[in-house]
Amino acid sequence: MTSLPQGDQTQMTTTSPPQTTPSLQPIPPVQAATTSDAIHRLLNPRRVAVVGASDDIVRIRGRVMHLLLKRGFDGTVFPVTPSRTEVQGIKAWARIGDIPGGVDLALIAVPASAVLGVLEDCAAAGVGAAVVYSSGFAEEGGAMAEVQARIAALCRDSGLRVIGPNAMGFYNILSKTAATFSPAAEIAPVDLPTPKRGIAVVAQSGGLGFALYNRGVRRKLPFTHVVATGNEVDLEALDFADHLLDDPAVSQIMMFIEGVKNGHKLIPVAQKAARLGKPLIVAKVGRSAAAQRAAASHTASLTGSDAAYDAIFGRYGVIRADDQDEMIDIAAAFSVCPNGRASLPRGRRVAIVTSSGGSGSWMADAIEQAGLAVPLLSDALQARIRPVIPSYGATQNPVDITAQGLDAFDQVIEALASSPEADAVVIVAPLGSIGAKLPFDAEALRHAIARAGKPVVFYSYTPPSPEMTALMAEVGTAIFTTLTGCAAALAHLVRYGAAMDRLAGAGSVAIPAMDAIAGRAAQALDTLPRDGLLTEFQAKRLLAAAGIPVTEERLAGSAAEAVAAARALGGPMALKLMSPDLPHKTDAGAVLLNVQGDQAITAAYDKLSGPVATALPDARIDGVLVQKMAQAGIEMIAGVMVDPDFGPLVMIGSGGIFVEILRDVAVSPAPVDHAEARRMIGRLKAAALLAGARGRPAADVEALADLLVRLSHLAVATADRVQEIDINPIFVHTHGLIAVDALARMEDTTDRGRAIGRMAATAAAAGE
Repeated sequence: MTSLPQGDQTQMTTTSPPQTTPSLQPIPPVQAATTSDAIHRLLNPRRVAVVGASDDIVRIRGRVMHLLLKRGFDGTVFPVTPSRTEVQGIKAWARIGDIPGGVDLALIAVPASAVLGVLEDCAAAGVGAAVVYSSGFAEEGGAMAEVQARIAALCRDSGLRVIGPNAMGFYNILSKTAATFSPAAEIAPVDLPTPKRGIAVVAQSGGLGFALYNRGVRRKLPFTHVVATGNEVDLEALDFADHLLDDPAVSQIMMFIEGVKNGHKLIPVAQKAARLGKPLIVAKVGRSAAAQRAAASHTASLTGSDAAYDAIFGRYGVIRADDQDEMIDIAAAFSVCPNGRASLPRGRRVAIVTSSGGSGSWMADAIEQAGLAVPLLSDALQARIRPVIPSYGATQNPVDITAQGLDAFDQVIEALASSPEADAVVIVAPLGSIGAKLPFDAEALRHAIARAGKPVVFYSYTPPSPEMTALMAEVGTAIFTTLTGCAAALAHLVRYGAAMDRLAGAGSVAIPAMDAIAGRAAQALDTLPRDGLLTEFQAKRLLAAAGIPVTEERLAGSAAEAVAAARALGGPMALKLMSPDLPHKTDAGAVLLNVQGDQAITAAYDKLSGPVATALPDARIDGVLVQKMAQAGIEMIAGVMVDPDFGPLVMIGSGGIFVEILRDVAVSPAPVDHAEARRMIGRLKAAALLAGARGRPAADVEALADLLVRLSHLAVATADRVQEIDINPIFVHTHGLIAVDALARMEDTTDRGRAIGRMAATAAAAGE
């Protein structure tokens, strides 16, 4: 077996190649266990080895053991180091395989070059799981990236489950298992009662994950777990989220993620969270356009990586936050809803009570800017409040009891909390000192909140004292320290409740023609190229297979065929040069509009097939499309992008030449039903135009929703072949619509396909 380096090794990173010796003993087969079972045992170990343990509690490998002991772990701890016979007063062992009775969990704090050998020892000794704190692996590159790959193979082959490397570990507050070196683990009193229900934190960044815990504890929020997954050579953030959702003690999960290694896990986790009514509050970094993968179509540039996350989050009620304080504010708001959906606001109406007229008005502005309402209270409710406040106070909403009416706080809070006219109550009061006389009776407030069945929260315009923060947590409410944070958190509660109602009432996304769409799409695919870009004429075969209305058109290979097609179709024509190497035809002058008459049709054909085609020497020409001019309407765009992690995403947006300038789009995972399609359309700025702005007739939104549904089912049916579909523009009329132009990108499976993709990207970039 591999021995640990001698001496007091403290440096945990290295740039040198790994110095390991393969295990001399065969790794015993490990009985397969579900990931959730493995995580349960990992988070609740009874026998823990600290590999590389030290007496120096300032260094990571000494601090890990120190925190484990100090935070109340009541299992057995085994220091492992060949250079000591005792560490921190406990008998030490030279190798993990020497420990009698085995080990549930190994905490590994050794130089990076020694980690693989230690993990091989763990696997040979039958250790169930390990946390690797050491850094300097894939993030360093070179030989150490290969070592990380070998660790991943070891996990697959042996059944050993690993957090890290480059991880800060975890803190299971419920079992008092602090398997971390983060100083944040010490912020709460060690004898603090464990919560019956609380918040779990799962983060790829240990620093940020434990920072969320740090900030939340200062706000007196209850926590159950903090897990930092690091490089995720084996176990991932989504694995832990999936497991913790099943824990009855976990009421909500905060996550920080930079990216998802196995994106197929995200949607099931989001669905489970919604089904259980446990909010997922996620900070997902990486909004930059650099994450976009293709430029062949507008759809590709509008459904990049970050749009995919937003689409999934929006579909399943996952709450996306932009910074740590916002995450804590949202978690604080959910913490005052102990009965889940039954405690959430039933609407957007917020009642405000304050002793400072100015701060109450400021809060009202913040509430309405967050998309909520501060409605005028009924005469009956105002009449109930008026006798208990000074005559110069205000009862409309905000209710201003004035500085002289502090004794009325209890009665006013009770009146608003019990009234069906308010979906949430915000109390604006200075809560800076526990020593000052409270403007309300704490026990009365507790009973009022318990009876209210709605969020009742405080905003303190002076910094609240820790004692006051603790007192408010005990009575079932939370204190916010910013106007916008309070308002935004309440708005998130409202949106989350609406999302849960929507998901609970959602029917099947199937439509009667689904099987027919799949069958017709398969027939169309048999006649189309297997890779590269499809021309408009080819792409519309797929749309027609899904029952999406397309323009009347014919493909001509000669001027005579073009004239015959125009005569048969009748009316003004659009002529377009068809080439799979020309995704943006207009930019190349390959589109001629409103052409009518035999002579004009012939001249137009000759121009496209002659000078225009000659200017594109590398483009393959399939012919000239003769298309009946469509009646103008409101221009929209729709499309599909098959994300490599999340599958097909369907998009709807404002169309025409300004699509990428306005970026007015909505995206959702496919398939979608009509309700989801209408919701997507309603999120657009163009929704007002579709509804009939400035006296114009309303457009056929139902037809547009039907197109989205059909397109989404086409996307699902063809996802293994069709990577992208772009329909732009769609002309939406008062009755019906028509798809005017389209392209599609098939899976690139050959060198020719990859070359076409590069040509398409180059042409698109030049056109834009």
